[in-house]
Amino acid sequence: MSSYTVLLVEDSDFLTTHVSDTLQSEHGFDVETVATATDARDALEETAYDCVISSYELVQESGLDLAASINGEATPGMPDIPFILFTGNPLEPLVEDALEAGVTAFVSKSNHATGEMNVFANRIRLAIEAHR
Repeated sequence: MSSYTVLLVEDSDFLTTHVSDTLQSEHGFDVETVATATDARDALEETAYDCVISSYELVQESGLDLAASINGEATPGMPDIPFILFTGNPLEPLVEDALEAGVTAFVSKSNHATGEMNVFANRIRLAIEAHR
């Protein structure tokens, strides 16, 4: 199994721990975590990641704002990278804006059972492999 390096942007300590531990121990990902969009952009300037996974609701700005700032044409120095939006909000109202912001895929926060985490891990792999 290939090891991909992902950046998880999540301000909930519980979700950060649960998601990063599961992706690392059960799915072989290397996961770095940050809590804010500013920290995410700083991390992206320092390290090459295969994918960004971000919560929709962050303290300083939304995950959509972060996606646009990373994948937008007006942001020199940011990598072209798959971006997965991790949200507990209904997806339908977000889809158009998310796609315009450069979001590659969506994952629901609603259930963190083993089966759902398997789907989450698979969605990350597919986004990375499709982007290469």
